[in-house]
Amino acid sequence: MKRILLVLAALSWLVPAAFADHPSLTGIGLVATSSWANGGASGQLGLSLKLRQTPIFWGLHLSFASTYLGLGVSGDEYVVDRPLVHDKGFDLDWFLGLGGYAYLEASSIADFGLGARVPIGLSWHIDKQFELWLDLAPSLGISLNPLYFPDWSVPAELGFRAWIK
Repeated sequence: MKRILLVLAALSWLVPAAFADHPSLTGIGLVATSSWANGGASGQLGLSLKLRQTPIFWGLHLSFASTYLGLGVSGDEYVVDRPLVHDKGFDLDWFLGLGGYAYLEASSIADFGLGARVPIGLSWHIDKQFELWLDLAPSLGISLNPLYFPDWSVPAELGFRAWIK
């Protein structure tokens, strides 16, 4: 347990690099998600939000089909956010984060779940105001109704974010 706390403390020193691109701006955008999971494949639409001066990238996801309606939230902190290609106005970064998620689904029964996720992806800064990003976020958690572990998924997310003051 002490080792985990030491690792988390060491990672907290890396946090300023996680939001160095836009420290005084708020990012808001749209995200489309396709997931492969132990329950099958699914798709979601959502909002992406990054508040200024905070390291958390939030996602609010809505999923629906003829048999269910779902609402989910995710929050990720980028532990690594580094340039991959910076050449003549083309800015492509890669990132690796740690985060969590929670969801509520309503169908014939209500289901609630939560867990951890590790997003890894690419971020293209089209210019200082717009960003296009793509990631995979392997996730592992627990479903509470019915009780089920492991509840795993591998979401692929494609998003567009605008940065505003």
